[in-house]
Amino acid sequence: MTGAGRAFDLGGWRIDPATGTLSRDGHESRIEPRLMELLLLFAASPGRVISKDEIVASVWGGRAIGDDTLAATISRLRTALGESTKFIETLPKRGYRLLIVPDGFAAPAPSAPDGIAALIAKGRAALLVALPQSLAQARVYFEAAIAADPKSAAAQAGLAEAMLAQHAAGQGVSFAASAKAAAQAATALDPDLATAWATLGAATLIADRDFAAAEAALLRALALDRKAARTHRVHAFALAAAGRFPQAEREARLALEGDALSVSAHIDLVQILLVAHRFTPALAEAKKAVSLSAASAGAWSALGWAQALLGAQRDAADALLESIRLSGTDAATVAQLKAVFDAEGFAAFCAAGAALFAQQRVTYVARAMDLAMLYATAGDPDKAFAALDEALRRDDPVLLMLPYLPHLDRLRNDPRFAGVLTRSRPVH
Repeated sequence: MTGAGRAFDLGGWRIDPATGTLSRDGHESRIEPRLMELLLLFAASPGRVISKDEIVASVWGGRAIGDDTLAATISRLRTALGESTKFIETLPKRGYRLLIVPDGFAAPAPSAPDGIAALIAKGRAALLVALPQSLAQARVYFEAAIAADPKSAAAQAGLAEAMLAQHAAGQGVSFAASAKAAAQAATALDPDLATAWATLGAATLIADRDFAAAEAALLRALALDRKAARTHRVHAFALAAAGRFPQAEREARLALEGDALSVSAHIDLVQILLVAHRFTPALAEAKKAVSLSAASAGAWSALGWAQALLGAQRDAADALLESIRLSGTDAATVAQLKAVFDAEGFAAFCAAGAALFAQQRVTYVARAMDLAMLYATAGDPDKAFAALDEALRRDDPVLLMLPYLPHLDRLRNDPRFAGVLTRSRPVH
């Protein structure tokens, strides 16, 4: 965001994003680019509480940072603005908000319709790269397109999809509700835009756990575009979350009919078969995914879990190690995990893998639900429930499958599981 947008006024300061400067009473100072990005984020939403997750997604591209780093950055921005006026308020456990409304602030906007189309195209391209910084960038593109044309249904739908992807990636616990609002805006602007209805269905399911409302939106999307593979995939997920596994499998296979070369669609089918406890068909489909793309870490991971749930622990360890290697983990770490399996077995292997992930000693950053599954398989319920607590805090969409996940079967007789299940807000 630095260097973009016109100069504006804020509480006596003249802020110039293009030069990165603040000026007042004839005095001018330059602030570092990250502080300017943070200031522009606040200026775009005065009075709104902005969570830590949203700040990290927008300013740090979703990269993991500590609370101390964020607090220090906020403190430097406050110092730059001066202590005579309170600009930024801290709301414990909620986030921060700008107390003063800027004058003349406007997000950069292209002047020609072709510019809007280009921004939407760039946003769509960024969405294809499932990395935190790319998802944050996609959101910037769509927000700029909306600033240029608030009536662009395609931009609103793209923004909804970007926020939903950020939520799924753990970048913000409030993004699902925001995605739903953007998707609703898109469907109001263009009732015939199938992608908007599909995203509305996904956002409604995750934000509200309302299967009926989500399915109504998804069926509307399919009526507009029967062959849309993404809509079939979202519908399959919704049906599985509601425990309707035969219908979910049918939708997942329809998605493959529309996009037979999609490794992600193959992996979706494997996951649905796993939560349906149909491990043998899941294994067959996972092998197809690996044969389609032997360089896909996700395909090898799906294969490993299918083998593990069938009791083929040696094959499972080999597949999971290949997944970890393909995720960019160094050879020494992979060898260390293999040695643990050889010496102590699969449970110890899962515990060692979870420990490495939790300590961020490998390239791949596991989500809390991944850690919960590994710790449950390792026979460490305390760490598994701690990971589930973190998944609940982030409202991980995988929690929608909590009633059925076979990876967590060892936890179901623990008295704590019922409480976790209630807090996960099961689909209704």
